[in-house]
Amino acid sequence: MRRAASGAIWGSALAAAVGTAGACLPGSGPPLDFIHDDAGPPPPASLGDDASARGDVDLGDPFAVTGLQPSHGPWTGGTRTVIAGRGFSSNVRVWIGPTQLDPSSVVASDPTHVAVVTPAGAPGPADVRIRNVATAQERTLSAGFFYDSFVVQPDTGSTTGGTRIALRGSGTHWNPGSTVTVGGKPCTGVTFTDATDLSCSTPPAAAGSQDVTVTNPDGSIDQARDAFVYADSPDGYRGGLYGGALAGTLHVLAFDSWTGTPLAGGRAIAGSSLASAVVGTFDANGVVQLTDPSLTGHVTVTVAAKCHQPMTYVDVPVDTVTAYLDPVLDPSCAQGDPPSTGNWIPQDYGEIDGELVWQGGMEVSRGAWTNVPAPSGPNERQAAYVFTAGGSAVASFVLPPPSSATTPASDGQLGYAYALPVSPGNQTIYALAGLEDVSTTPRRFEAYAMGVVRGVAAYPNTKTTGVYVPMTTVFDHALTTVPQPPASTPRGPDRLVTTLALDLGAGSFAALPLGQATTLLPAPSQVDFVGIPALDGTLAGASYELNAAAVTGAGQGVPLSAVARIETTDANDPLTVGGFLPVPTIVQPSSGTWGGTHVALQASGAIDLVVVGVSSADGLVNWQIVAPGTDPSFDLPDLTQVPGVGTLVHGPITTTISIARLDQFTYGALRTGQLYAGAWNAYAQDVVTGSY
Repeated sequence: MRRAASGAIWGSALAAAVGTAGACLPGSGPPLDFIHDDAGPPPPASLGDDASARGDVDLGDPFAVTGLQPSHGPWTGGTRTVIAGRGFSSNVRVWIGPTQLDPSSVVASDPTHVAVVTPAGAPGPADVRIRNVATAQERTLSAGFFYDSFVVQPDTGSTTGGTRIALRGSGTHWNPGSTVTVGGKPCTGVTFTDATDLSCSTPPAAAGSQDVTVTNPDGSIDQARDAFVYADSPDGYRGGLYGGALAGTLHVLAFDSWTGTPLAGGRAIAGSSLASAVVGTFDANGVVQLTDPSLTGHVTVTVAAKCHQPMTYVDVPVDTVTAYLDPVLDPSCAQGDPPSTGNWIPQDYGEIDGELVWQGGMEVSRGAWTNVPAPSGPNERQAAYVFTAGGSAVASFVLPPPSSATTPASDGQLGYAYALPVSPGNQTIYALAGLEDVSTTPRRFEAYAMGVVRGVAAYPNTKTTGVYVPMTTVFDHALTTVPQPPASTPRGPDRLVTTLALDLGAGSFAALPLGQATTLLPAPSQVDFVGIPALDGTLAGASYELNAAAVTGAGQGVPLSAVARIETTDANDPLTVGGFLPVPTIVQPSSGTWGGTHVALQASGAIDLVVVGVSSADGLVNWQIVAPGTDPSFDLPDLTQVPGVGTLVHGPITTTISIARLDQFTYGALRTGQLYAGAWNAYAQDVVTGSY
C-alpha cells in the first residue's frame, strides 16, 4: 500500500471521485490510485447500514493533496496540470517549488481538483504546496512535480516527420557526440550548438505524444516525457537549410509535402547552370550526397521530381538542404487515383471538452456571468464561443454557428459546458463571452469577457476532458496606432488595412471581433481600436500584435507593402506603425517571354529574403525560388534539359515576387515556415504576367 503525503487514509469512495493513474516519474509524488495508511486497517468493502461500522471508517484528512496529472513538464514552465486531492475551496493558493502561482493560473474546478499552469523551475523534483486561504490550512506533496531538464520547440509536428525541433536545456552537458531520439527513433541531422542547445529533424510516427531523449557519449541520459506531439497534418517547420558550412559535401533530402514519402528517383542539382552543376539522384529514402570541390562557400540548389513542383534555394551556405515538394494535381500523375493526402481525414479530429468558469464565491460553485451585461432586448442573448488559437495574426474573426454557443443555460458543475473539435497537437484555446443578436445578418456579437488555456494536448479520435477556462479578463482597453504607410503611386497602394490580434505565445494568436480597420490613403493621423481585452488574468504574458498592409483595391491586391509583428503590452501609449519596404520592380521574368534561367529585380531597403513564385498552366505547375536579400538577381538551371522531372508548362505565366525582412534572421538556418508572409516582419510584393 502507498502512503499519502498527509499520512491519512483515503477511502475507496473518495478515490473513485479523484480518479486513478499509473506509476509516476521518479520523484513525482504518489499516483492517484487507492491509498491508505499502512498503520491502520483498510476500509471495509461495504459500509452497509450499521452506524457503528460507519463510525469506525477513517476517511482521512479532509484537506489533502494526493497527486498531479501530468506530474512533469519542461523547466520553462507553462505546463497545464491538475492537482488532485480533497477539501479544496475556490480560494486556494498554490506553490510549486519556491514559486507561488499567480491566482489567474489557479482554478479549483471542484473540491477534489485544482487546475494550474506551472511556473518556470529548476530541473528535478519540486514540492507542491497548497493553502486554503479561508482556513489557513496547508498541505505539501513532496516531489509532487518533476521539471524536465529541457524543452522542445516546436512541440508539435507532422506524422510524416521532418519537423526541425530545437532542444533548449537547463544544466545539461550536451556535446557534439550527443544523439537524440523521439519515441525511440533517431532524430536526424543533429546539430550541436552548445551544452544546452541541440536541434534535429523528427522521424515519422503515428499521431500522439512521444518522449524525447538525449543520450550523451558517456552514457548519461536526459529525457523529456511526452515532449513532442505528432499531429496528423503537415506543419510549416519541415524542410529548409541547416548544418555546417558548405565545404565540398552537400546532403539533399526530398519528400512529398502531402504524404511525406521520399521522392526516390528525383534529381538534386547543385549549381546555377547545368553545364557546371553537380547532379545527383535521390535514393529510396529520398536522400542524395553530392561531393565535389566546387561545392564550397555557397551554391544554388534545385530539387525536382516527376509530377512534383520544383524548388530552388539560391546561394546555399550550409551542407544540408531538405525540400518538401508539392505534387502536381494532374490526372496524368495520379496513376488512376487522385493524389493521396495522407490519412488527414475528418475522423482524425480530436475534441476538447470543459467548462467556462465564472468563480462563484469562497466555495467551489457555479458563478454568474457578472462581467457580461444583461440582454437589452428580445433578440439579444448572453453567449460565449470557444476557439482554437491560430497560427496567423491577420486571420479574420469568424463567428461559429449559433448552435455551438455556450450560454447561461448550458450544463455544467463549476461553470458552463463547451465542446470544441480540434486538430491533433498541442493546442491553445480561448473563449469570448458577450452579447449576441441573432436577428441581424451577419449576426452581431460584442465581446465583454475572455479566457485562455494553453498547452492542451489533443489526440485523434479522442476527447480531452476537464479543460476549464477562467473568464477573468474584460474588454475595457483601447489602443491608438499612428500609421506611417508608404507613398501611393498611380498603380497603388491606395488603402491601409490594420489588424490587431493577441499574441498568446508559442506562435498562436487570437483574432478579435473588432480587430480590423480599413482606411483610404493618405492615412489619417491615427487609427483606434476600442474595446480590446486587458492583458491580465489568463492573458497575463500575452501581447497585442499589429499588422498593417498598404494594399491596392477592394480586393487588397498588389502592389502592396506590409509590416507585421509590431508588438506592445502597453495600451496607454500610441503605437507607431512604420517600417514599410518599397515595392520591388520586376525586371525578369517580365511581361515578355521568359527563358527560365534568370531572375532579376530592383529593390531597396533592409531585405533579408527574396521569394519568387512562377506559376504556369493556370496554377498547375509552380516553381518556388528562394534567395537571400543580398542577391536579388541570379541564374537558374534549365529544368527542361533534366529528363523525368516536373517543369513549368510553356505558355502564359504569372510571377509573384516578394521581398521580406525578418527579425534575427539567418539564411543558413531558413525553415520552410519562413517562406510565407506569416513569418515576415515587413514585406513588399508585386506581380507580373508574361509567357514561358
